[in-house]
Amino acid sequence: MTFKKAFNIGYLVLLLSFIVVYFLLPVEQIFTAIMILTVLFGVYQFVIFKKLKEQKQQ
Repeated sequence: MTFKKAFNIGYLVLLLSFIVVYFLLPVEQIFTAIMILTVLFGVYQFVIFKKLKEQKQQ
């Protein structure tokens, strides 16, 4: 799997999660949920980047 494909899948999941959070959580909790989802997406990108970098070196 290429980085671009993995990034696009992760981004799609992030956007769908934003939509779910927007409609299901009360207003007071939306900001916290969006920040947590954004951090998780950043961690996901970092892990994918490291794995693909290791695959290229082999």
